[in-house]
Amino acid sequence: MNQGRRLLSSSGLLLLIMVLCFSGALSAKEKGVFKGIDRFSGDTDGKKMFMEGSNLEYFQGETYIRFVQAEIVEQADCSREVTFMGNVSLQHEDLYVTGDKFCYNTDKKSGIFSGEVVLKREETLNDQGEVEKEGIKLVCNSLLLHTEEKTFIAREKPFIEHKDFQGSGEEIRYLDAEELLTIVGDLQIQKGKEEIKGEEICFNLKHKTFEAKRGAEPLEMIFEIEEKEEKSSREEEESISDPETSS
Repeated sequence: MNQGRRLLSSSGLLLLIMVLCFSGALSAKEKGVFKGIDRFSGDTDGKKMFMEGSNLEYFQGETYIRFVQAEIVEQADCSREVTFMGNVSLQHEDLYVTGDKFCYNTDKKSGIFSGEVVLKREETLNDQGEVEKEGIKLVCNSLLLHTEEKTFIAREKPFIEHKDFQGSGEEIRYLDAEELLTIVGDLQIQKGKEEIKGEEICFNLKHKTFEAKRGAEPLEMIFEIEEKEEKSSREEEESISDPETSS
């Protein structure tokens, strides 16, 4: 076996080692903790490590991640980037994300989900039982996520669903503090029986308002017009006076 690498079995000592590995990059009150490790290997200098297990978990503050494998690499700024792989699921407060892979920087508390990505934000209520934040669901193939701020940028066929609308574009951005949802690039929005096409639209989910902007081409708005089929008074009179009809 290469002397530069060591294979360790899962144990209480291993958990302690992982906590110490992350204590340099994170504050004393918030450490990255791995649990459920079946196999763990890496360089003795701690610059690159790999783990796998059937029930792996990662905890950092309010962030909780489940996965099957992970690779940990120390960056030039001494932060660590963890690549979680295999049925990755993340929970941070009211935010839930699943995907095939998640490359996460422990210092920046941000990373990119890839594969078949699904993001759900649950509806939240205030102390009076009133809706404080409405639920959203997003699917895409690439998602840049900042866990602490709960902001994201979705790319590669992003599509979002909200109770008042649904839509797609080249990119979907969300700022949680302001509750601003922006869709840019060849957007298509469906609002009930109305459809909007354009270059950019911004929804203020808190105030329930939106503003759309044109690109190289003007905006398009399509809406259905309901037509009621009614007989005219003349048709009714002709129907009454026609002997063949009345017989």
